[in-house]
Amino acid sequence: MAPQGKSIISKGKTVKEAVKLALNLLNETIDQVEIEIIENESKGILGLGARPAVVRVTAGKADFRETDPEQEVRNLTLPEQASIAALLQSKQLVKPPEPEDLSGKVWVTNGRIHCKDAPDKYPLLSPGKDVRLYKNNELAEKTVIIKQSDDLRVELEEDVQAPEWELQISPDKMEASLKIVPGFRMERKLKDKAPDSYIQLEIVEKKTVVTDIDTRQVTEKLREIGVVYGVDYTEVAKACACVHPGTFVIARGTPPTPGTHGHFVPLKEVEIKKGLKERTDGTVDYREFQEFPSVERGQVLGMIEPPVPGTPGTTVTGEVVVPPEVFPLVLNEGIGVLVLEDGSRVIATEAGQPEIKLKGRTARISVVPKLLIGKDIDLEVGNIRYVGDVEVLGSVQEGMLVEAMGNVWVHQNVHSAKISSGGSVVVKNNIIGSEITSGKSTLLLAELHEILGALIPQLRQMEAAIKQLQTVSAFKVSSFSRSGLGSLIKILCDGKFKSFPVIMTSFIQKIDSGADILDADWLQLREQLHKGFVMMNASNLASVEDFSRLTDTVEQHYILSRDSDDESDCFIKAGYVHNSELYCSGDISISTRGTYHSKVRAAGSIDVEGVVRGGEIHASKGVRIGEAGTRGGVGTKIVVPDRETIQIEMAMEGTIIQVGKRMHKFSVQTPNVTARLGDDGLLIIG
Repeated sequence: MAPQGKSIISKGKTVKEAVKLALNLLNETIDQVEIEIIENESKGILGLGARPAVVRVTAGKADFRETDPEQEVRNLTLPEQASIAALLQSKQLVKPPEPEDLSGKVWVTNGRIHCKDAPDKYPLLSPGKDVRLYKNNELAEKTVIIKQSDDLRVELEEDVQAPEWELQISPDKMEASLKIVPGFRMERKLKDKAPDSYIQLEIVEKKTVVTDIDTRQVTEKLREIGVVYGVDYTEVAKACACVHPGTFVIARGTPPTPGTHGHFVPLKEVEIKKGLKERTDGTVDYREFQEFPSVERGQVLGMIEPPVPGTPGTTVTGEVVVPPEVFPLVLNEGIGVLVLEDGSRVIATEAGQPEIKLKGRTARISVVPKLLIGKDIDLEVGNIRYVGDVEVLGSVQEGMLVEAMGNVWVHQNVHSAKISSGGSVVVKNNIIGSEITSGKSTLLLAELHEILGALIPQLRQMEAAIKQLQTVSAFKVSSFSRSGLGSLIKILCDGKFKSFPVIMTSFIQKIDSGADILDADWLQLREQLHKGFVMMNASNLASVEDFSRLTDTVEQHYILSRDSDDESDCFIKAGYVHNSELYCSGDISISTRGTYHSKVRAAGSIDVEGVVRGGEIHASKGVRIGEAGTRGGVGTKIVVPDRETIQIEMAMEGTIIQVGKRMHKFSVQTPNVTARLGDDGLLIIG
């Protein structure tokens, strides 16, 4: 037996092996010793960094016998002797040092507090942060003296936060989402402390994510809030096991499939192609545009497709989602067409250019006839006024007029003449001393819109005045049912509404001036207003209800004139322009020589391949010019709105450009000009 208090420090691959070696050297059994684990074994990574276990084994009884370590080694088995010899050879098994003096010290091992008394020294222990220290069942709130006989224990709080989850249904009920905030468990234990006369207790924390959300509770809650369709249970399980906060879509409804409105499907080309023609060698011919589409009598222009209802959808709560309502196409027959009795096809009854105007769910389909004049338009031929297209194989001579609702082609020149077109104008050669207008109805409808804007408030005020007069005993409005409201309207116009007849007359005259290009409903409105407010002695307005219905019709035409058909497809194309005025609701393109001393205005863009000498250029959608101005200083002005750009390959001295309200006059000849406004509103010329 080893003497009581004798210690051996032993190493081994494991704690068990190290203890066994020490017991053999001490010749003790495990119940006769005290074992202190100085260092646990570590396997390392792939064998790297491995450390052996180190223990101190101390004999625990006074009754011992002197033993010879060498004799003890001889008593071991041969493998045990070889192991110890190897340890001695590598100096891993050392001679037991003198026992460490722990008197008056305190230490912490594996979460337990140890101390050893001393006659001349007292161990001191401080509870430290977040540690509740109890000495003999009394809470120690500051540093205390401890003894081996004291009952020491600590309380460490273990924080547990349960995971949180919330179900949400989107406002349209097409999605249900699960919002997850994972929980956590914060485990705490005392930090090991080496023996010392004073130590402050510290804690080691370990936070573990808690994701134990019960999927059954989630699915039960889904049913409780009414989610019964489109649930993705795989996504539910994924969300319940997530370790990071997030929102998961766990149910999706089926959106409705929209149907299609009734619509017209053309079987013939109906769009005007205004792009430049490409030659066979790949170059561009600036003198030629693509041809206008045309049809012959009896040809089918297209099919009228009926509306196709959509497919209903389903919300996550199982409700049916009705698709948007679909409507049939309302077809207005224009000139030169016929609709089959079953309403399925549109047939051309005239040869000419097909024209389709769509507005909302209404379509107006026509075939615009073409008038072909095989010679010059002169005094012998007379002025031309035509509802369709006009093609002139010669020139338009001095003083002559061509008015067409459709397009106008002139194969030669226009000399001191006037051309007004509801569509496009193409002059292959020169425009000299003439006035050309493309998109006439746009101007007219804008003027009608402005007049109606002043007329409608007076109509509504007059209607209110008539209703008020119904309550006055001096006026028996019911008596006007036989003679009409004409006399009462005349009284009002002579009094409070003196400006009304002037506005009404202006409106009727404006319609008369454009009777050849306006639709029939405008002409019908003109007749209704004339009979109701001009022919007052025989007014066809017999009641306030008649007055109100007519005013409603006027307001509908006001909206119609505001939302009139876009004529940006109109264009003017010419080779050379001199001392003329051009207006177009679309683009203007001048090839070859350019423009001289002319006023050119376009609601679209203006492109001049050659030069601009004198005059003014106004374009709503940008300008591109080869050369602008003259060396002699003749005034040349180019204007675009504030969001557009002016491009000039060569700007001569004296040329004025204007972008929005910002102007610039070139003092020297300047190449490659690009002018626009910057974000600060200042003119940038590059």
